Parts: sequence; structure tokens; C-alpha cells
Amino acid sequence: MAYALTESTDSPSIPITIIDPLFGESSSAGVLYDILTERRYGPRLSLKNKLYYFARPFIPLKARQFLQRAARPRAFAREWYIDTELLDEYARRIALGQRKRVINFWPDGKQWAIVLTHDVETELGFNNIEAVVRIEEQYGFRSSWNLVAKKYPIDQAYVEDLKTRGFEVGIHGYNHDGRDYLSRRVFRRRAKYLNEAIRRFGAVGFRSPACQRNLEWLQELDVKYDASCFDVDPFQPMPGGTKSIWPFRAGKFIELPYTLPQDHVLFITLAEQSNAIWRKKTEWLIQQRGMACLITHPDYLLDKRLLGYYEDFLRFLRTRTGYWHGTPALLVEWWKARERSSIVFEGGLERIEGPAMKHGATALDVGNENGKLVFHGPTERILERDKADAVLS
Repeated sequence: MAYALTESTDSPSIPITIIDPLFGESSSAGVLYDILTERRYGPRLSLKNKLYYFARPFIPLKARQFLQRAARPRAFAREWYIDTELLDEYARRIALGQRKRVINFWPDGKQWAIVLTHDVETELGFNNIEAVVRIEEQYGFRSSWNLVAKKYPIDQAYVEDLKTRGFEVGIHGYNHDGRDYLSRRVFRRRAKYLNEAIRRFGAVGFRSPACQRNLEWLQELDVKYDASCFDVDPFQPMPGGTKSIWPFRAGKFIELPYTLPQDHVLFITLAEQSNAIWRKKTEWLIQQRGMACLITHPDYLLDKRLLGYYEDFLRFLRTRTGYWHGTPALLVEWWKARERSSIVFEGGLERIEGPAMKHGATALDVGNENGKLVFHGPTERILERDKADAVLS
């Protein structure tokens, strides 16, 4: 199969429809559109990265990891994993008088969400799925497992077993060689096989290897959601970031950006010796009513130290309250119901109209306090009532 190094991989040339996560407004241009589609970042895959992916099959793993560490940004903010650009834009619009009452981001009045995902890069990783699954089951969590369509044997019976236990399966690229986005022609050719794999394994979601992405091209996949984007991650080969800590509609599917740094970034690229950044980012996401969406890899979790960090993080999550948890497909079902619903004022009373009602939808007040986006809703009222009850008792 021949590839051209010079074919365009720029941002979408034909605008797709974006529905922003806060106001639910549809657009194909403008500031929110440019932020969420990452249109400002120019060419998505540099010539240097294209050359790297051509050579990658011949580079030993340790050498690849050395090159990845060498290519990381030389300088980055202390809290590089937090980016408030989208929140600040919303706060600016609120200050100018834009709508301030919205449907809560999560079902049943929950304050935040937990979504666990895994990308399975190798046969060794596939064989380690069960060890990670059992830990998640122990703590009451379920996750999605993104499998590479054409790289290693996939046990169909085991895939079905995962589904019966409440887990989910997605597809993670063609063969994980980093070449899916070399050109539109290459992507279209591979999309046919990807769609066959999506049907064969009953997958409903997709994530591109190395989080390469083009939201226009991805419309060719028969999926309910894509998870190739992130809010902020300066260590990925494609620069950018949607700045969103919530899902949003991108054309025909829902985009689920990951919002917690990948295990590879923390423990391989940055050589962190704890999961402290996961914890700090999660606490911030809770305050912002965001989605704590994590990528880990069973390939790296073969390392008992890294598996220990992951289990400790699950234990930490269980100590937090007010969260909604489910697989990406369940979250997408809710998000589609949310975007088809509205807040109606009738006879001086407020009610939510539409399919979100069956999910226990509630409403939020959105405000601007000292230039920051703030929320007030049912969670706060419930907490205040609980405190009052405690005083009375």
C-alpha cells in the first residue's frame, strides 16, 4: 500500500455541525465552533510525525519511548492539565447576558461524571484485560475497551463475555501504525475495514491511535461516539485540545474528550511516581461539574506499580460523592436525550420537557462570579437540606 507524505491532513474543510455542551447551540462557525473543533491549530499531523510513523514499525519499544520523551514540550505550566479557555468564554457570554438557566450536565441531579476507558494496543495488553476488569468490578466500576481492528487476535467469545458483565467494546484504529490520517484517501480506505470491525464486534464507539483526529473525516465511521479528542494534552503528536470537560455533538456523533492525563503521559513520558495529578484534576473537575474521563492501557498496566496507581485511583473515586458513572454508550444515550430536551416556563412554574425527563433531569443556574463560570443547582440545594436536617436531629 503506497502513501504520500504531502497530502493534506488539515482541519475540516467542510464545516460539520457542532452543538456546544453548555447552551446547546448549534453552529458551523464562530468562537465556540473554533474552540471545540480545534480549527485554530493548522495542519494536524506534521511532516516530522509522518516520517516517524513510517519508521515506527522498525523502532524498538524502548527507543520509541526515548524519542517520545525527547519530543515532549521543553516548558509547560505547572498545572498543564487544566485549561479554562472554554469556561472563560462561557463566563464572558454570561456576563453579557446570555441565557443563564440550563439542563444539568448529568442525570438525576448528579454533580459530575466518571467514565473509564482503555486502549488495547497489543496482544499482551488484550491478555491482561481480565486482570484490570476484576479490579474494576471489585470497586463497582464498568469501562470501555477499545480494540485494534487488525493487529492481534481478538477472542470474540471473551468480547461477548465482557458485554454481559456490563463492559463495553470500541474500536481503536486499523492496525495502530499511526498512518490512518496520512491523507483523506488513506482514511477512507481504512474506514471501510473499521466499519466492518465495528459491526463484527458490536462496537458503538471509536478512538484513534495516538489520538490523531479530524472530526470531519471521522463522520465516515458508523459509531455513536468518538473519543479521540481531549480537553488539554500538550504531549500528543497532534497539537490542540477542545478545552471541553463535557461531551458535545460533532456532526452525527457525540464527542467524548478525555479529561484526565493518559497513563502513558504521566508514568512513561513524565515519569511521575504517583497518581497525584489524576486526583488533583478530578477535584477540579468536580468543582466544574465536569466529566472525569480517563484513558489507561492494559499494556502498561502489566507493570504492577502502574496497576497499583490505577487501583488506588479507583479507590479514591469511590470515596467521592455526587457522581454519575456508566460506560460511554450509556453517557451518550443520556447526552442525546439532554440535547433533545428543553426548560419550559409555564404558569410561573419551571419544568423540563423532552426525553431527558426519564433520566431524572434537573436544571442549573449558570453565573459569572469575578469572571469565573459558576453553577448553582440541585446538588447544592440537597446538601443544604441535608445540613439543615442534621442540625434539627
